[in-house]
Amino acid sequence: MKLKDMYIRIKWIFNQAKPALHYLVIIVILAAFSAAIGTYRAIVSKHLVDAATTLQKSKLLYVLMVFGACIIIDLIIKSSASIITAKFSVDISNNIRRSLYTKIMKTEWIKLSKYHSGDVLTRITSDVDAVTNMISTTIPSMISLSVLLIGSFIALLFMEPILALILIIISPGSILLSRFFSSRLKKMYLKSQKLESEYRSFLNESIQNIVIVKSFCLEMKNVNRLKNIQRNIVKITLSKTKLSMMANVILSLGYWSGYFLIFSWGSLKLLRGTTTFGTLTAMTQLIGNIQGPVSGLASLLPSAMSALASTERIMELEGLNTDDNYSIKKDIKAVGIVYKSVYFNYKKNVTVLNNISLNINPSETIALIGPSGEGKTTFLYLLLALISPTKGHLYIKDGSDKIDISASTRKFISYVPQGNTLFSGSIADNLRLGNPYATDEELKSAAKAAYAWEFIKDSPEGFNTKLGERGTGLSEGQSQRIAIARALLHKAPILILDEATSALDSETEVKVLKTIKNLKPVPTCIIITHRNTALKICDRVFKLENNHIIEQSSLIFKDIEADVI
Repeated sequence: MKLKDMYIRIKWIFNQAKPALHYLVIIVILAAFSAAIGTYRAIVSKHLVDAATTLQKSKLLYVLMVFGACIIIDLIIKSSASIITAKFSVDISNNIRRSLYTKIMKTEWIKLSKYHSGDVLTRITSDVDAVTNMISTTIPSMISLSVLLIGSFIALLFMEPILALILIIISPGSILLSRFFSSRLKKMYLKSQKLESEYRSFLNESIQNIVIVKSFCLEMKNVNRLKNIQRNIVKITLSKTKLSMMANVILSLGYWSGYFLIFSWGSLKLLRGTTTFGTLTAMTQLIGNIQGPVSGLASLLPSAMSALASTERIMELEGLNTDDNYSIKKDIKAVGIVYKSVYFNYKKNVTVLNNISLNINPSETIALIGPSGEGKTTFLYLLLALISPTKGHLYIKDGSDKIDISASTRKFISYVPQGNTLFSGSIADNLRLGNPYATDEELKSAAKAAYAWEFIKDSPEGFNTKLGERGTGLSEGQSQRIAIARALLHKAPILILDEATSALDSETEVKVLKTIKNLKPVPTCIIITHRNTALKICDRVFKLENNHIIEQSSLIFKDIEADVI
């Protein structure tokens, strides 16, 4: 990783810590104080052993009390730091996740759709955890270990200057070796996170589509695919473990070589009578306080590199373009819709919509028909500003005013998409997605308009009836009627029904559509349908075919169903 890139990521990580910076400062101070006590305890141990070997009873008792006080104070500090770290960690994690989730909610749909939901979920969870761990644990540990290392080195320098210098020359080798292993571990970490994303994506999709899995007898095929993913996880885990083991062996050799040097040096000086047992004891603790931090700092480098890799993945999502969402304060009751020479293609040289020009009048109901895959949903996504025209102009008309289509104009649109789009929760919860402030009476009125009231009132808990994921507990027809009622509660001047009545019988479909046409004020309505019954109550019918749009004559309504199905 280039130094400039590393600086950008480290700067981003510290920016995430700013909201709870006071916690980090306290943790660092406590960690540094604990490290200082560790160094002081080594010096106290020297006086303790010397007092015992020279039979200084009064001094021995005093030094024992100081030694015990050091232990108690250190335990109090570490316990306090643990509690503060837990609170700090949760706050940081929540802040990053909330910020990232907000960013995702505001990101352009076309950009976000390129990422699998399992991958996005992994970034919000595992990658955020890695960054949080670096901020709340790794950084304070690095600072405290550095304080312990410096303090112990200074103390050893006063006791044995030559030995201290030899150790400080040898010790950086561990960190340099760790840096070599860390870069390789980072690459493995990225592969591991990519595999974790694939794992979650597979589990998520197979559980969500369990009906399809069962109906096509794919149970064992999915189990075998799961086994294959798990085998790959085992491979990458073993590779990471082997590399970590090699690094640990090298670090351990460096760690024990320091102890070997101290004991050899100390034993020789004891043999010559040029040192005391207390000094040897203190030196033994100090070497631990030097070698331990060196090994600790080296072992923290892989987790730091992992956090930097996770930061890279999070920043990638944060770098996606957001919707151009500006405030439109106008209260619009009826609008027209204009497509003016609109072109769109998802890929270069693959045209989906070609020179689409269409003027929909306020309060008009139009139908959009055509073979599957001809761009009907793309036509709607342009109006919803989920995608932007490759070329051309798209706007809504409020009298003489023209308002360009953008994320801000979505508030003027009620949308009922294809398929089951309900959430887990109560029926009332789902309905209030259209209007969070809707009263029970408004819920009832919308349910009646969508012909959903009959089955809702017959439910034991009425609007409080709980639904499972994707509206489990309701039939497809009932789910569609709840979705239509939800859209009606939004009370927007534009209503889009994308195959929204496909699961209803013809009679109920006509009743729902007639109710919509009788709303006050009447919304401008676009209906995508394949049913002749729905077409008969539309003001105009347009057909999308061969990337172009053509208005259909009312004389062909009776023959149109066979043509479009």
